[in-house]
Amino acid sequence: MTRNTYRFSISLLCGLLFFQILSFSTSADQWEFQLAPYAWLAGQNGTVATLPGLPPADIDIDFYDDIWGNINLAGMLVGEARKGRYGLFMDIVYTDIEMEDPAPYGFLYSAVDSQTKSWMVSIAGLYRLAERQNQFVDVIAGVRYWSVDSELTLKGPQFPILSERSISNKEDWVDPLIGLKGMSALGNSKFFISGGLGIGGFGAGSDFFWDASINLGYQWTRGFSTTLGYRYLDVDYEKDDFLYDVAQDGPTLGLSWRF
Repeated sequence: MTRNTYRFSISLLCGLLFFQILSFSTSADQWEFQLAPYAWLAGQNGTVATLPGLPPADIDIDFYDDIWGNINLAGMLVGEARKGRYGLFMDIVYTDIEMEDPAPYGFLYSAVDSQTKSWMVSIAGLYRLAERQNQFVDVIAGVRYWSVDSELTLKGPQFPILSERSISNKEDWVDPLIGLKGMSALGNSKFFISGGLGIGGFGAGSDFFWDASINLGYQWTRGFSTTLGYRYLDVDYEKDDFLYDVAQDGPTLGLSWRF
C-alpha cells in the first residue's frame, strides 16, 4: 500500500502498547507486571468500500485541522505479566472516528460521511532473546483480533431521483502476529530508547498488516517512566464487498508503571 503523505488526527487512548513495555532488570524467580495510560495523536487515511456498484471512498482525517472534531471515543488497556524469560501480554484498543468529506463521485452525491468503530485485541507470548543491564530484546508471537464496523452515508444527492443513502458493514477476523520489541538506556542517564515492530495477517485474515513504533523515554523512578514517540499502523483487509485498507500514524505520549 503506497502513501504519498502522512495524515494525522487525534485519538485519545488508554493502555500500554506491546512494543513499549519497559523493564530495566528482571528476576528469574519473580513475576513482574506492568500497566500504563497511553495517548496516540494518530492520523487515519485509506480506502473503504461504499455502496455496491460505486467506487470506494477515501478516509482522510487530519488532527491538526480539527483536533477534537473527528473522534467520538477512544480507549486502550494493556497488561503484561512476565517471569524470567517468558511472559504474556494482552493489548485492547477501541476507536470511534467520524468524518465528512466531498464525495469522490460528486456528480451523484456532494458528500460522504464515514464512521468507523474498531476493536483491536492482541494476545501474545513473549520470550527474552537477550538482556544485559538497561537493555533487552524480546520476540513476540500470538494473534490479533480485529472487529471493524464501518458506516458510510452518501449525502447531497444531485438528482431528484436520488436520495440520501447509507450502508453499514461489520467484519471480524483474526490474524497471526509476530514481532520484536526492545529497549536500551542512553549511557548512564535516565533517558532510554524503546521500540518495536509487529507484522501479521499473511492472508489468514487480512492480506497483511504492520505496526511499528519508536520512543524516547525517561525513567523517573524504578517503577515509573514516561515516553514520547511515533507509531505507524497499516492494515489491508478485503472480503467480498467489504474493504478496509487503512493506515494510522502520529506522535505518541505514554506513562508506564511496573510492579
